Amino acid sequence: MKKNITKLLLGTLTEKEIIEFKKWLKDPSNQAVLEAYVRDYHDLNLATIENNLDEAYNKVCLQIDKTEKPVRRLLPNWTKYAALIVLLIGLGLFYQQGFFSSQNQVVIVPKDDSIILELGNGTIQVVDVDGIKEVKDSEGNIVYVQRQDQISYSQVTKKEELVFNTLKTPNGKKFQVELSDGTLVFLNAGSSLKYPVNFLSEGPRQVFLTGEAYFDVTTNESNPFIVNVDELDVKVLGTEFNISAYGEDEHIDVVLVKGAVDLNKKERLQEGAVELSPGQKGTFYQDSMGITVDDVNTSLYTSWMQGKIIFNDLTFKVILKKLERHYNIEIVNTNAEIENEVFHASFDNVDIGEVLGYFNDIHNIDFKIKGNRVIIK
Repeated sequence: MKKNITKLLLGTLTEKEIIEFKKWLKDPSNQAVLEAYVRDYHDLNLATIENNLDEAYNKVCLQIDKTEKPVRRLLPNWTKYAALIVLLIGLGLFYQQGFFSSQNQVVIVPKDDSIILELGNGTIQVVDVDGIKEVKDSEGNIVYVQRQDQISYSQVTKKEELVFNTLKTPNGKKFQVELSDGTLVFLNAGSSLKYPVNFLSEGPRQVFLTGEAYFDVTTNESNPFIVNVDELDVKVLGTEFNISAYGEDEHIDVVLVKGAVDLNKKERLQEGAVELSPGQKGTFYQDSMGITVDDVNTSLYTSWMQGKIIFNDLTFKVILKKLERHYNIEIVNTNAEIENEVFHASFDNVDIGEVLGYFNDIHNIDFKIKGNRVIIK
């Protein structure tokens, strides 16, 4: 029945399956199971249009109508209700009764690597995300304060030269840093940010990013904020945006939520900057050095801050890399035939066992677990 629920949401149920499903759903407890399942296992084909209920409903029913003919009223109103559940993620219904536990599901214990702060003099400090810490300079001025998962810097002195710190988040962990100018940076797993302890009073405020981060930049018209990402400079005055620059993507995505940003290709400033408006994504292709701009639903690109995982038109090979980083596990794929297959999926704060169970149940991708290693068969 689990597969039939998913096929319902994708609009691929046959007429015989619809009749069986209708009988099964007469039991109120089964209705609760349906609600819980679509809450945690909704397909991105519908999730990507979560802001348009009519379009989502029509998409589901269009395929169902094809299987109904010549019987026109085979399905009751619960079909629309099921489609709406997929889209109204805010309902917050929880996974119930263990009905959909995968037979292959085994508890995976991710590695617990530490968040690292590298100081300008090369000293390495391990960040205790459960602790509180206050660091002062030789003159007694507070340099930064750490409270659990955030470090906040103070603009204590005016320096004549920049001193950089580097914050590194391992796979499986996220962290926040408030820079000395008040700019907030939310670092995703497997990322690093190099930044000045104090910005200079004159000149641009420049930081260096590897991986992914969300920036909420403090406005300062006389000192523009620049994020350096490989061969791309993202220049802003004050705005909110997300940058994703992981190696497996082979491109850099800049998604603008508020304000305005300019995308500049290094050493090619004569070509002019590409300006983004809110709701747009700029993609920089490192092989061709080209930049494209598209209108997007920004929430799909910032939902990682709430622990969500969204795969939109990604190959299985890339998906596995992102799962390794998100959960801090090792995945070995021995099935080369599916490496380049493209998938769409979305998961909301679930453990890796449920993600793997989804691929096993819906796409017949089998796996086994050894310690914190997953082997795709």
